[in-house]
Amino acid sequence: RSMNSFLIIYLIILLFEAVLSTILKYAWQAEEKWDEPWYNEKTEHERNSSKILRFISDFLAFLVLYNFIIPISLYVTVEMQKFLGSFFIGWDLDLYHEETNQRAQVNTSDLNEELGQVEYVFTDKTGTLTENEMQFRECSINGIKYQEVNGKLTPEGFSEDSPDGNRHGLVRFFGFPINNHPRWKVFYFRVIFLHKSEFLNKEELFLKAVCLCHTVQINADQTDGADGPWQANGITSPLEYYASSPDEKALVEAASRVGVVFTGISGDSMEVKSLGKPERY
Repeated sequence: RSMNSFLIIYLIILLFEAVLSTILKYAWQAEEKWDEPWYNEKTEHERNSSKILRFISDFLAFLVLYNFIIPISLYVTVEMQKFLGSFFIGWDLDLYHEETNQRAQVNTSDLNEELGQVEYVFTDKTGTLTENEMQFRECSINGIKYQEVNGKLTPEGFSEDSPDGNRHGLVRFFGFPINNHPRWKVFYFRVIFLHKSEFLNKEELFLKAVCLCHTVQINADQTDGADGPWQANGITSPLEYYASSPDEKALVEAASRVGVVFTGISGDSMEVKSLGKPERY
């Protein structure tokens, strides 16, 4: 924008000077002695030519004489200014990232003017402008809310420190009004006691579905081991997952932490290690 403004201003100055010089030329030649000096007499064709054509011809002649007002070097000067201006982006403390000790890196001198044209920034849910770090928090299995506590999937309301006697089953309360009195409501409660084994089966089924429905890949170095992808020198080590979707990666990693581990793809089959037992699907 600045470049265009400068060029327009220079162009106006050039046109003004050419018009002014043409007018002053005819004002100077109004006297007879200056119209045809002895060293520059007009030809017969010039005397009989149209005054309008002569004015245009003189105007174009002055335009050629004054054309240096618009310097060709202006482009070089502006390019040099853009190059020097790019250093200010690298020096900008607002663009400095302390965690990685990195400054903003300018790969092209046109970055200044390209950023200057940005008026709106749009982004979608994939985290284009964020760190895009996904972490598993909680889930719902068969209507029960679960959260991860110390590497175990624990129903809401239970803690990892609870004694085993309190975790043999889950108690669900269902309440509904049986009296529509305007001042109070009486609720009738049904207590349903569900055994832990029933929920373990549903948890395992849920985690297997998470481990099988994705496009996650495993580090090739870990899958080449002779003792299996989940062992290195006889010692179990966590697998390193790669995925284009951070959502899928977070889910597969969470499932592996609570006991259902995706161990790789073999041909047309997917291998899962569920609670220590290898399975193939």
